[in-house]
Amino acid sequence: MADLKDLINVNINRDTISIQGKEIPVLFEIQSFAYVTEAYGKPYYVFENDLNSMLRDGKVELNEKELKLMSSLTYAMIRSGGTNCTVEEIRGGIPLKDWQTIFQKALDIFQSQDFQKEDLDRLKNDSKKK
Repeated sequence: MADLKDLINVNINRDTISIQGKEIPVLFEIQSFAYVTEAYGKPYYVFENDLNSMLRDGKVELNEKELKLMSSLTYAMIRSGGTNCTVEEIRGGIPLKDWQTIFQKALDIFQSQDFQKEDLDRLKNDSKKK
């Protein structure tokens, strides 16, 4: 019997981000939502609203709230990519000067995902019930 990886590209949703010159595998998939919620400390729909507000005018400042949004998304992608870490390690391991590049890559990956609207609505509703 053939392995799926021999028939198709099973890493089509995988990418990497560079932290301190090391390529770290990242992925954004359904499990990532739970990691975002864990890191942000609020339901996913709150994170999504805050992220949209931050990006609305196209200028992102590196204040505490913005760093929390950026580190939450980056943490979720790194964890989903298969690397064990903490939010504190992410924030301590990424120099301030590198956040723009890393966050832009994470945001590009995040925005390229095509989740079904029904899945996202269900996720938002499940988060509100908790």
